[in-house]
Amino acid sequence: MKTLLINPKFPYYRGGDLFPVSLGYLTQIAEKHGQVFVIDMNVDNVKIENEIEKINPDYICLTATTPSFPFAVELLKKIRPITKAKIILGGIHATFLPEECLNYADIVVRGEGEETLDEILSGKELSKVDGITYKENNEIIHNKDRELIKDLDKIGYPVYSKFPLKKYKIISIVTSRGCPFNCSYCCAARFWKNLVRYRSVKSVIEELKQIKKLGFEKIRIHDSTFNLDKERVMKICDEMIKNRFNFKWSCEVRADFLSEYLLKKMKQAGCILICIGVDSASQDVLDKCNRKISVETMKKAFLLANRIDINTRAYVTFGLKGETKESAEETIKFLQEVKPFQITLSLATIYPGTDLCGGKTIDMPSDWIGQFTGHGRLCDLYLPDTLTKNEYKLLADYMYIEVKKLVKSR
Repeated sequence: MKTLLINPKFPYYRGGDLFPVSLGYLTQIAEKHGQVFVIDMNVDNVKIENEIEKINPDYICLTATTPSFPFAVELLKKIRPITKAKIILGGIHATFLPEECLNYADIVVRGEGEETLDEILSGKELSKVDGITYKENNEIIHNKDRELIKDLDKIGYPVYSKFPLKKYKIISIVTSRGCPFNCSYCCAARFWKNLVRYRSVKSVIEELKQIKKLGFEKIRIHDSTFNLDKERVMKICDEMIKNRFNFKWSCEVRADFLSEYLLKKMKQAGCILICIGVDSASQDVLDKCNRKISVETMKKAFLLANRIDINTRAYVTFGLKGETKESAEETIKFLQEVKPFQITLSLATIYPGTDLCGGKTIDMPSDWIGQFTGHGRLCDLYLPDTLTKNEYKLLADYMYIEVKKLVKSR
């Protein structure tokens, strides 16, 4: 049996900067059932029709987030007429909008994919496979949700050998899955059912040993929030130091789970960049988004990182609930004070599975949206009740100009 795994193009990451680690895990599953081929459209410059003809797969699997979904659809429209392969579509977008995805795929995988893919490829009757949506006699069938994998160590490690590793500048690693928070603009908590599961420190270090042998020097720890369990982070850092990996690495953190001792240990272990979700420096906006954090706590975190000399990236989002001229100005003033090393400015986006669904939308030209470095592309933009369309445009332009000034001043 032949299985082809495809990672569609993602609109706002440079290809070599984001290794598709989730596809690495699925590759390991698919290898149990036969030959596996992998195409990452972010780095592989191939004509998909030629690849399909050459491989002649039995199964074609794609994973898609909402921003990459239009690219997945484009690919599937090319693929469907030229293959008899069963097409499987999974990922965050498929989890929350499975019926839409069935317009392009034979089977939609909802939620965590490893065990589900294993059962499909083993030939298990679809009616007995949890976590999928499919059609039978033109009727859409939603099987019951699959329970989350309790022991992440049992999944094993991503398979790297099927990827063009020389095309990636950074390798990604996931040490945990899940998020306990319910920010209004994010679906992570719903996707992971408000649970956080951790790989063992031993498993993480074994994977890092494999990555070291591959010759990588830069790592992105791709957890939703790496520092939720501070003691665990300390243990991982101690092991990284003990093994003399000498990686340069980055991670996403919450400001309220940082401490001076933790940051110093992370730096000693090779951390060069922490990414902090700011969104807004208006406490009213943060509260309306259910961020459960104070502006003052975020400020202290940035100043602490600056003092310890770890670079920071601030994730800022314009246009969230409660956004006003005053809140935008508060955010710019905050950024001027804390001086992040990098700033990613996104537009509030209505993603499936978030509390922003059902809210007002605003249509803006794609080239205008493309100026912004984060979320917003190829998706519906959220328009808060506090702004008119004209006010939205003027304030977003103001934010863009001021952020650009700050970035240039670094």
